[in-house]
Amino acid sequence: MATIHIETDTLHLELGGWEALWAFHGSFAIPLKNIARASTDKPPSFWESIRLLGTGAWPLKLAGTFRYHGETVFFDFQKEDAVLVIDLVPGASNYRHLFVHVDPPDTPEAAAERISAALSPGAPPA
Repeated sequence: MATIHIETDTLHLELGGWEALWAFHGSFAIPLKNIARASTDKPPSFWESIRLLGTGAWPLKLAGTFRYHGETVFFDFQKEDAVLVIDLVPGASNYRHLFVHVDPPDTPEAAAERISAALSPGAPPA
């Protein structure tokens, strides 16, 4: 699971101890200008993914770097849980998408709304 917060113009996605271990990855600090969109629109299946580095125990846990439909993505979620999906601007990172489970009491929906609001300052809240 990940803790999500925004400071100034940067999204911080912090992985907990076990999550970082399973994913072979630490936390992310992503400039907002590198984020194309945030949603909870998880693709219908992940069985087509190829694990590059991390834990691939579908359906129990996916965590780490994977190739999915020709793109490098980061997964950190388990079972059929709702996830936060962060689409990155092409070329802004080694990753194209981040799929992460969010620490309670936060929800993927609330995190996506906060990120979307930060991406379009001045827009009325949804």
